[in-house]
Amino acid sequence: MAITEEQRQELVSRFEGLISAIDRDGKDELLEFIRKSDFYTAPASTKYHGNFRGGLLLHSLNVYDRLSEKATNDAGNVFYPGFEEKGITDENLIVIGLLHDICKTYYYTTEFRNQKTYDEAKVAAADRRQVKHDSNGDFIWETVPAYTVDDKIPYGHGEKSVMMIEQYMKLTNAERYAIRWHMGFTEPKEAWGTLGIALNNYPLILATMEADLEATYILEKEEN
Repeated sequence: MAITEEQRQELVSRFEGLISAIDRDGKDELLEFIRKSDFYTAPASTKYHGNFRGGLLLHSLNVYDRLSEKATNDAGNVFYPGFEEKGITDENLIVIGLLHDICKTYYYTTEFRNQKTYDEAKVAAADRRQVKHDSNGDFIWETVPAYTVDDKIPYGHGEKSVMMIEQYMKLTNAERYAIRWHMGFTEPKEAWGTLGIALNNYPLILATMEADLEATYILEKEEN
């Protein structure tokens, strides 16, 4: 899957419109950092979900949308009624959803790799000596760009997002913990005990974990 440049620009506009709703010191400086970084063009992963230009931006909006559906119960999710009664506001959901993966800025780079190409037109146009064959049919080797990790801010994942946001804008405790632990039980097993304590104190962590997984494995699979 990929998105067009026009679609990416529409996503940028929506992202910045939501960010503008945040009423907090440092928000403007944080947005300026995002604009200068590769956040709007970075992939969400190297080869799994969102591995295309603008993938991180799309994923962040998808996570926000899933969180919002849980908060309003539009998703029919009976586990999270009464977000407002728990003091969770739309501003909290914007911050968590849109910024949970800000740690992926300055994280990826592009390199070139050789891969097999079975495209019939390309194979037919290639020099006969370039054409190979395997169990999948005739192919040629083609040099293509691919994303790889080049972590320029080596500070973890969830904790790195918290650190990067709070260089500009203070987070609430609920935001801080939801972003820190949004990877859930993909964290090292040694951290599960601490994660369990955090979940007991901040159930919003579970909603964020679910929103992240649903965005990755449902929304982004449907969009593929």
